[in-house]
Amino acid sequence: MNLASRIRQPWPITVKVPIAVAGLMIAVGVLLSEHVLNRLQETQQSFLVDLSQSYLDGLSSAIGPSVLREDNWEVFDAIERAQSSHRSLRPIETVVVNAENRVIAASDPHRHPIGAAFKNSLIDGRFVFDADGASAKVSRLLAYPGRTAGAIFATFDTTHLANERRNVVLALALTNGILTLALALAGWMLMRRMLRPVSILSDHLGAARTERASQIAEPIIANTHGEFRRLFKAYNALVRSLGEREELSRRLAEEKRISSLGRLASAVAHEINNPLGGLFNAVATLKTHGHMEGVRDATLGLLDRGLQAIKDTVRTTLSIYRTDREPRPLEPTDFDDVILLVAPESRRRSVRVNLTRSIEGEIRFPSTPIRQALLNLLLNAIAATPAGGSILVDVTSNGEELMLEVIDGGNGMPDWAIAILTDQKDSLPPLERSGLGLWATSRLVSEMGGCIEVGRAVHGGAIVRIHIARHSRELAHVA
Repeated sequence: MNLASRIRQPWPITVKVPIAVAGLMIAVGVLLSEHVLNRLQETQQSFLVDLSQSYLDGLSSAIGPSVLREDNWEVFDAIERAQSSHRSLRPIETVVVNAENRVIAASDPHRHPIGAAFKNSLIDGRFVFDADGASAKVSRLLAYPGRTAGAIFATFDTTHLANERRNVVLALALTNGILTLALALAGWMLMRRMLRPVSILSDHLGAARTERASQIAEPIIANTHGEFRRLFKAYNALVRSLGEREELSRRLAEEKRISSLGRLASAVAHEINNPLGGLFNAVATLKTHGHMEGVRDATLGLLDRGLQAIKDTVRTTLSIYRTDREPRPLEPTDFDDVILLVAPESRRRSVRVNLTRSIEGEIRFPSTPIRQALLNLLLNAIAATPAGGSILVDVTSNGEELMLEVIDGGNGMPDWAIAILTDQKDSLPPLERSGLGLWATSRLVSEMGGCIEVGRAVHGGAIVRIHIARHSRELAHVA
């Protein structure tokens, strides 16, 4: 079994449940982690806001008069003192501007020289904090009664807060991963233990498809509790019932086979025993009156007809229980041979047999069973047709289907004969000799996958049609 076929196979429930548990844990972990990170960000932001406001409060109080006078050195000195006293806030840059937005003093004079225009993207009085960024920015207006003197812009280092957030994310991911794996493993072990009875029952049911169903061992049932114990006992009861049914079927089949053989032996013995009495009488007559020509000729005729009857019975029996291993394809001359075989009987009864066929070349159908079936039908038709009558045999084929039609000149086929001829099931052979031939014909056609129809001609005779298609199992050997 390749990898693609394994992937297409449905996963067992012992795998589906742990995967579902793991998926649920991951979803819950993501939601909880998101909530923890949001609370951490709010805490960090609140902490920064409080410290930055404290920083700006102290700085604005210290530089108020200096900003009004635009005393650069006093403002710069106040910025230096404020940064030193708030090292935990990690200030990066502080810029103080006047009302015209020009720099009065800055923590980095080289970057922001005195008097230079200060360009900032921060709205005055706002606090900007990015939890995953490297800095936070804050500003405050320096307002005095009647006018705005300037503003303070400060930038703080927040890399340590971002690192703290990343550490929390890593810890959450590691914790959730360990918990997920542990719960998935626990779910797999629990489901495997819970479904072990199901696996046992599934193995026994699967084995029953290829071999005889076996019962679940009693120690396994003793170690199982609840509904699975009842299920195992019900399964064992079912296996015992099936075993008893198979044994009963085997006995019935054996009895049926013995009955069939008995009836067949009885039929054959009956067909052979009937002419034997006459043959023995004929032999006795020859011994006594064999020197008389008239008696001798009549007795030899009786012997010939009796032996012919025995030969027909034996031939019919062999045709039923012995078939060609490699069937020969049917040919148009086969139908001419059948007409020649029945010619002596038709001449004896003064019956004409007319053959018409619309086929050419080799036909992919088995010859032996078709010849035998047609021979049996013709013999019955000759027996049913009165002297001076005629029989029509029509054979047609389109390459995919063969149809044989026999129309006799009798009074029609009796119901019991129609029932034997059209019965396509595995029925027992009849005791009557004529019925035995009809049963043999029905069996031959049935084994070729064909069907037989019986009708009535306009003049009152019987019409027997045989349809055989090439897709039958018998024709596969010659196709």
